[in-house]
Amino acid sequence: MSFAPYAAVAAISASLGAVLGSEKVQVYGALAKVKGWLGFKAAAVDLTEPSAVLAEALNLAKATPQDCGVLSTRQLRGGVASRMVQLKEPFGVQEEDGKVKVNFFTSQASRKFSELKSDPSCALLYWNPETLTYVTFQGRAEEKSPSEGNNFWREWMQILYKDPKLYTAWHLHVQKIQVVSIGRLESYRKDWRPVELEWVNDGSWKVVCDGTE
Repeated sequence: MSFAPYAAVAAISASLGAVLGSEKVQVYGALAKVKGWLGFKAAAVDLTEPSAVLAEALNLAKATPQDCGVLSTRQLRGGVASRMVQLKEPFGVQEEDGKVKVNFFTSQASRKFSELKSDPSCALLYWNPETLTYVTFQGRAEEKSPSEGNNFWREWMQILYKDPKLYTAWHLHVQKIQVVSIGRLESYRKDWRPVELEWVNDGSWKVVCDGTE
């Protein structure tokens, strides 16, 4: 058995490290790219099959550190605002009968609360620097009723709220999902449009981009 390909992985990874950011990202990114160039492939995901892409996206999101979520909303005076959100259980992504929603919370005193009230269209990004993976959920946010929101309240949240009455819980009804996992599930298009799913009117998911031309 030849060890030449493995030696090439190590050598090229070292040379790529200088241009890929932090040390950990250097290692993961370089190894993933070089393995792809040399034909080392992870278990394949059928990008033409919506259920396979959905399962992969949800698994990648659930494997993301709980403090690596970014919510983007439309600002009241124009433009887009992004901020970190806590996705610790019981918050986070859920799937039931194919429908996907992401539960999160915010304060009535926050800017994002006002922005979501004005325009519920938003996007929530799960970014995992450990695996160079991101999953973006796009859709419309809906505030939970006070009684339903209270079911999501946990004691650890007291450190975030001087006045618990300002707490509100939300869920994002997901209409589109974009997913990228470097070295496993990524775009090979010139415009880098990622693998993307869209929820259609018949109550199912459709692959609208498989990452190829």
